[in-house]
Amino acid sequence: MGNAQTSQQSYPAPPPTGGVTAVVPPQAVPTDPVVHGGPPQGHGPLLAATSGAVAGLRPVQDLRMRRLMGVSAWALALASCGLLLGTIALLRMMAEVPAWFQPAFIGTGIFGLVLAIAAFLTVQFQRVPFLLLGASTVTLVIGIILLGQL
Repeated sequence: MGNAQTSQQSYPAPPPTGGVTAVVPPQAVPTDPVVHGGPPQGHGPLLAATSGAVAGLRPVQDLRMRRLMGVSAWALALASCGLLLGTIALLRMMAEVPAWFQPAFIGTGIFGLVLAIAAFLTVQFQRVPFLLLGASTVTLVIGIILLGQL
């Protein structure tokens, strides 16, 4: 078993120890986290160490159209209900309303709209767009409650 042939072969040197890392050429480092399934390795140890720890921030390997259609359908339902709710609120604001109603209702509507837009910007992540659309739905319900207070 221990013949001279195996002792003559050259093996690659073991990686250095003691906290020293090997230098990787730039072309070998993935630059697109969506395609390669994680953050680029050359962009800092904090980003690489925390990316897997946050559950909703793992990119989806292959973004399917049904995922985008689901986010779009939910956002369309929110926009339709928000438009109807805003029209009713506008008609009520032409009459006498309490001083607190107008800024509270408009602020809630803008915040819900920002959350829905952010859902489209984060569609490549696993859970984030659905959490944002859920929060936007909560702001719509708050708007309904505010309108019911009149």
